[in-house]
Amino acid sequence: MPMLKSALKEVLNEEEIKHLSSAFDVIGDIAIIRIPSELTGKESLIGEELLRHLKNVTTVLKQDSDVQGEYRIRKVSRIAGEEKYETFYKENGVTIKVDVSSVYFSPRLSTERSRIASLVSQGEVIFNMFAGVGTFSFILAKSASCTVHSVDVNPDAIRLAEESIALNRRLKGKIIPVLSDAAEYAIAHQGEFDRILMPLPERSKEFLPYAVQSAKKSGAIIHYYVHVPQESFEDKSWIEKHLADAGIGKDYKVRLWKRVREVGPRYIQAVADIELL
Repeated sequence: MPMLKSALKEVLNEEEIKHLSSAFDVIGDIAIIRIPSELTGKESLIGEELLRHLKNVTTVLKQDSDVQGEYRIRKVSRIAGEEKYETFYKENGVTIKVDVSSVYFSPRLSTERSRIASLVSQGEVIFNMFAGVGTFSFILAKSASCTVHSVDVNPDAIRLAEESIALNRRLKGKIIPVLSDAAEYAIAHQGEFDRILMPLPERSKEFLPYAVQSAKKSGAIIHYYVHVPQESFEDKSWIEKHLADAGIGKDYKVRLWKRVREVGPRYIQAVADIELL
């Protein structure tokens, strides 16, 4: 948001402006921004400026920590506007209830969610292994008459997904929210799924053997998300090693390998669309 830096020039000096990040998330009517330690004491000023420029935003939160813990939650605190953490996020015709203080949520994968939705065929049975509030699940069920098992270990995420089902009466498909560890659910549902989503790059390699177990014997697709150094992106040999470690052998085809987004200095999130043969 270049206009934010421009608007703050009269109240922040040039050195402070350099530290200010122009990147932030808008989730429903809540904005979340990182503010570096160099700007301690300026939080309210920055928050009020965001409120002034973003007409649909009623609350500005400061991100106080990275994503952490089993539930992948980031700590946030209010710096301007209303004191609230729940909101309604809209994407591609669906409405999803989110509590940014108790669940993991990223609005930055909308293009990727649309891409996956365009691949889903009628009647597919899909396993969303780390579903959170079910954003992928809802987008897929909006586009096709599929059944999505939307699995997460965070009870707040499953509660919110259940509430969001009531907000989306015109889905073509069906969503089944499940409170469970993804590995345990995969073991209990071996060979059942046409498509498996693995949108947790930090732990995808650990869970890949379980994704394979849950897949149908032939023709199933696994969307395998990982973080890789930018300079290593073109080297796909590690994919073969990950798949071999998961017990696939050579019975697969990598249908697509693409960049999804930048996630840090010289690191990117990427996805491999893997078809089991």
